[in-house]
Amino acid sequence: MSEIHPENYSHLRNLLCERIAVHLPDDKAYLAEARLHNLAREHTHGDINALIEKACNDTGDELRCQLVEAMAINETYFFRDPIFNESFIDHMIPNLMTLRRKERSLKIWSAACSTGQEPYSIAMLLEDRFPELKDWDVQIIASDFSRKSLAKAQSGRYGLTEMNRGLPARFMALYFEQIDLEWQLKPQIRDKVSFQTINLVQQWPEDLPTFDIVLLRNVLLYFSIADRNLVLSKMRHQSRHDGYLLLGAAESLEKSSGFKPVSASKYGSFYQPS
Repeated sequence: MSEIHPENYSHLRNLLCERIAVHLPDDKAYLAEARLHNLAREHTHGDINALIEKACNDTGDELRCQLVEAMAINETYFFRDPIFNESFIDHMIPNLMTLRRKERSLKIWSAACSTGQEPYSIAMLLEDRFPELKDWDVQIIASDFSRKSLAKAQSGRYGLTEMNRGLPARFMALYFEQIDLEWQLKPQIRDKVSFQTINLVQQWPEDLPTFDIVLLRNVLLYFSIADRNLVLSKMRHQSRHDGYLLLGAAESLEKSSGFKPVSASKYGSFYQPS
């Protein structure tokens, strides 16, 4: 595997910062070498330096997009963090069902959905635990900047390794059917989720609704303070005043973020607009 020249690594870091606000440390070139290996084999006979140079000099944008997507962290799995499931089932949904009993509408946004396990986990939880919502207008919108991840998410098809990461056996039997060596989500779950391409640090769609629940899990960890504050400011504008923002288990917000923690510590990192 070729080593990235310092100048090319600098170009790569600038590209990631500009496109997705990810600040790659100056001592992590080995990560780039590992993540770009397959893309370099496809485009430049395995030469990572030539790949970066080609992407930077290309008059089109396609290769730069592929470069950024290859570098993105796409760690996700079904029902990630038990505390999320508890807060969702025990607190957020019951409370919102009381608050929205007249309008009978819920809007949920998985704002960095990667390959789709998070929004599909939500859809399965609602289907299994809240049958009374069948008569409600429930919208689950899932977004990511990565076209490759969204394409897989929209397919609703997963391999055995992905199925074995967090998915209860009962849900596997209820909501999936096996096709060759993969498992396909049944339409009753897949059709509950709509997908959009949204880059959180760039302009958001003007027709994006205000949400009752926003999941922004394990995203802010990789942003600078300025980009973090920008996203949170926009997220507050996109959240209903009595709605919820759910972060990853290792994340927390300052008082200046525009959100306040929900006073139920056992439920972990979730917040409401302040």
